[in-house]
Amino acid sequence: MLIFKVSLYTLVVASTNVMITASASTNKTGGFRIPIHKNTHYRPNTRAKAYHTLKKYGHHRRISPRDFGRQPLTDVENDVEYYGIVGIGTPPQHFKLDMDTGSSDLWIPSKKCTHSKCAMHSRFDPSMSSTVTELKTTWKIAYGDGSTVGGHLAIDRLEFSEIVVSNQLIGLADKESLSFLDDVVDGVFGLGFPSLSALVLDEREAAKANIQSGGPISNTVLESILNHELIPAPVFGVWLGSGEGDGLDANGGDGEFMFGSIDSSRFEGELTFLPITHPKFWQVPVEGLQMDGEDLDVQGEAIIDTGTTLLVFPMMQAKKINKAIGATSDPWQGYILPCDSNKEGTLDFVMGGRTFEVRKRDLTQICV
Repeated sequence: MLIFKVSLYTLVVASTNVMITASASTNKTGGFRIPIHKNTHYRPNTRAKAYHTLKKYGHHRRISPRDFGRQPLTDVENDVEYYGIVGIGTPPQHFKLDMDTGSSDLWIPSKKCTHSKCAMHSRFDPSMSSTVTELKTTWKIAYGDGSTVGGHLAIDRLEFSEIVVSNQLIGLADKESLSFLDDVVDGVFGLGFPSLSALVLDEREAAKANIQSGGPISNTVLESILNHELIPAPVFGVWLGSGEGDGLDANGGDGEFMFGSIDSSRFEGELTFLPITHPKFWQVPVEGLQMDGEDLDVQGEAIIDTGTTLLVFPMMQAKKINKAIGATSDPWQGYILPCDSNKEGTLDFVMGGRTFEVRKRDLTQICV
């Protein structure tokens, strides 16, 4: 039994699922009667409560990185892209999603996608989820590579990396361009900033959905995990394995995202902190580029994008870099170089006063 001295505060006791309010009345003996009301909006989140308890006593930094937030990734076609398995709905329907820091929205194929190639993918069936709220609002996204996708919005339960979001805004794709239809992945799991999001609720639908779902709506995944304090610390890490499976990449081409903590076994040396120059993308300053230590006189800003395998530069800079690595322009293949010439050497990015090497052999996708 717990006894509280109640002043003007509201106290929620999560372990017993009750709410004690400060509207007290006196009885004949001079004591107080304090009504106890059931909290009908309570949603159990044991991990979050454990974290808050640890934080209270100053032990929240001691959580092991292997205890929480690990999202395994699968490599597609020798490092072309990486996907994670994500559950949506109640019970969860599972999807292969491209974990993409270059976009902000979460979308999956809908049962309304009638193209024959849609049947090759997992499609979300709202009738199979007891927690879904479908909306009439439509959406459309055009990505930088020319691919497009569109459909209608919904709100439902999202789970990944042992993290659960009760009311996540989701794009249900009714139409997809061929590049998505032909892809191995089912959809996109955007981890960019909310200002980049193309999924927008109007006020009336947001209010309606909020009443039906019994809680706040999360517009993007990044908003969900930060605003609802679902992770121990406001960080996430990315480790992408190499399809060659050598050295530190003993697990082959697989990888992982790590939400809420840092796994020091995935890197060597000290971390380098870089400022975000445009809080729409994960955009950081690049102080210079070098080829085998030779300065290429290239500076600017770069977007860290896990959704693409490409290095994209302005045309003049691209010509300068390809000349340095010995590549020649090809009308069909872009830039190519002899297979036996790309085994040694590095292209070095200077950021935050430190040099980060990319092996020359990793600049090419396939040997043709």
